[in-house]
Amino acid sequence: MNNKAKEEFKFRLSGKTLVVVDWANVHGWSKSLKWNVGIGELFSYMKSYVEVFEQRFYHGVDSKKEWSCEIKEDASNAGFTVVSKEVKWTPVYLNKQNHFKKVIKELFDVLDEIKITNSDIANSLYTLKDKIEDSSYELIGQQDQKLKTLNESIDELQKNLQEPVLRMKCDFDVEIARDIFNLSNDFSTLVLFSGDGDYSALVEDLVLKGKKIIVVFAPGHKGKEYELLVEEMKKKGLSYKLFMCTVEHLKGDIALETTIPPDFSGGRDKDNVAGLDTKSQESVDNE
Repeated sequence: MNNKAKEEFKFRLSGKTLVVVDWANVHGWSKSLKWNVGIGELFSYMKSYVEVFEQRFYHGVDSKKEWSCEIKEDASNAGFTVVSKEVKWTPVYLNKQNHFKKVIKELFDVLDEIKITNSDIANSLYTLKDKIEDSSYELIGQQDQKLKTLNESIDELQKNLQEPVLRMKCDFDVEIARDIFNLSNDFSTLVLFSGDGDYSALVEDLVLKGKKIIVVFAPGHKGKEYELLVEEMKKKGLSYKLFMCTVEHLKGDIALETTIPPDFSGGRDKDNVAGLDTKSQESVDNE
C-alpha cells in the first residue's frame, strides 16, 4: 500500500465499537498474504479509533508449543481481552471421511493392481529360468527381490493409510457468538477479523438488529456465504450496514515481519473461496 492509499483509508465507525479477532483465521492468512499481522500492531491500530471500547482476542493454545503460549501472552500484554482454551487433537480416519473415502478406495485399487502385476512379472521371470543360461539366474533373483520389496512397501503404505491421523481442532464459533450476543447491547458497530463464512449467520442477525458490521478478511479467505449475504442485504436496503474490507488496506499499520512457525496450522477458512478486492470500505458497499 502506498502512502497515499494508507492516508486515505480509514474505518468509519458508528458509536461504541467492539473488535473481535479470531486469531486462528487471522494468522492463517499469513502464508497467502506474504506478510504477518502483528498482534501489538493490530491492537494499537484499532485503539486509535476513539469509538472502540473493547478488543477481544480468541486463540487456541497448544501448551506443548512455546510459540503458541507466547501468542496468548503477547495478546494479553498488548491489551486484548483474551479468550483461550487448549487445542484438541482428534483422530481422523481418511478412509472413513466422505471427502477422502472415494479417493482412498481408488488408490487402494490401483495399489492392489500394482501388487498383482508385480507378482505376475516375478512368476514370469522364473518361468524363463529353464530357457536361459545359468548366468542369468542371479539377475532374475535380484529383480524378483526388488518386486517383493516394492509389494512390501505397498502393503505398509496401505496399512498406514488405514491408521488415524491427528487433526488439531479448536474452533471458537460458539464462544465468539455467545460473547457478541451478550455484549450486543453495548455496541453499535462490530469489527470482525475473520473471513470464515460460518459467522455469516451471526453477521446477518446483527445487521437485521440494526448493528453496523465490518468484516475484515484476506484475499482468498472470504467465505462464499458472504457473497450471498451482501446481495441479500442490498435487496433489503441494508447494504449500508454491512461492509467487507480486505486486510490489505491495513498492511501499513498492522504488518509485522516475522517467520511463520513451521508447524502452524492455517485457519479453518483457508479453503474458502476468494473475496473481491476493494479499494475502500465504501467501495465494498457499492459492489
